[in-house]
Amino acid sequence: MGKNKKVVPSAKFIKASEILKQKATRIREYEVIRKPEERQRLPIGVGSEYWIDEPEYIQAVKLKERLIREFEGEQLENTFAGQVVSNNFGECYCIQDVCSSHFKKVAYEQSKKRIISDLKLVYGIGPIWERRLKQQGYVTIENLREHPRWRSSALQFLELIEDNDVGSLQNWLWRCLPKSHPLVHYLASFCRDEDFALLDIETLGLFGRAIVLLGVAKPKKNSIDIHQYLLRDIADEPGALWEFISHLTEKTALITFNGRSFDVPFIRERLGFYGMVRPLNNPHFDLLHFSRRAWRDQLPDCQLGTLEKHLGVQRDVDIPSALVPEFYETYLKTGNVGPLVAIVEHNKQDLITMTSLFSKLYEAWNL
Repeated sequence: MGKNKKVVPSAKFIKASEILKQKATRIREYEVIRKPEERQRLPIGVGSEYWIDEPEYIQAVKLKERLIREFEGEQLENTFAGQVVSNNFGECYCIQDVCSSHFKKVAYEQSKKRIISDLKLVYGIGPIWERRLKQQGYVTIENLREHPRWRSSALQFLELIEDNDVGSLQNWLWRCLPKSHPLVHYLASFCRDEDFALLDIETLGLFGRAIVLLGVAKPKKNSIDIHQYLLRDIADEPGALWEFISHLTEKTALITFNGRSFDVPFIRERLGFYGMVRPLNNPHFDLLHFSRRAWRDQLPDCQLGTLEKHLGVQRDVDIPSALVPEFYETYLKTGNVGPLVAIVEHNKQDLITMTSLFSKLYEAWNL
């Protein structure tokens, strides 16, 4: 549909948005921790994303108050460089930006060499058999083409490499290796740069709540193109979802941080809520898994903020993810766009950090 044509939401979507507005204010899904020992009393299974240290909470409240003062009377269109976009499911506000980036991946031949050198990727071969085979001169999976026992499985794997079937190759590796294994990361070299999409979402809470901002970044030579789909109101969610997934094709390789457990299942749930069909079974490189493997012995935790400090990244404006619902709720109640500034900047910085983290991991694997 045209970018400027007004779309009238269906009655079904209007009713859904009203329900979502009510749910947004019912439950606070985090705890403010005043003393470190209080973390030990949190229920089992409650992760660090569900608690906030008191100094961080106070700082965020002060930030919200400052932004409200600074942006009093400002219009959303004058605050964010973007435009209203429309599709068959509704409208939303699209913010576009180009940011410098150090996104890079290892050369294809280097990654291929590493992958086919691991004979354990052939079904039935474990560490003992791999050692025996390499002593016999079968040093790569390509050499196993001539082996009477392992020939069939080796040829099947090599056919996927020849076809550059990244999705099937990733599923193959996941059956043989942990999802955090470096070879899974090296598989990204089989993708073209233009096929990557970095994803990050901001929500009004856990599953069953609305997504209020969807960010997608596409790597270029020395930069990333960022599109952020912002809900001016809850009723914008279906339009924002459709604009967001329009960036994804069957060849798209997703890069996220904890996206396998949170972002992608959350997006699927929201698509299903509006009757949209999109499987999102793309190749997926979740940087949280890789980061835990690479730095778990060096860092106190592998939260994105901790990793940013390790990478030397500084944020000028930021809020904890757990406070996004409160900031957005303040915007809905007051009409003041100040709280949205913090949400948009938080999402954008997450995307920028992921590009650096993706590349930095290769250095960790070579240590």
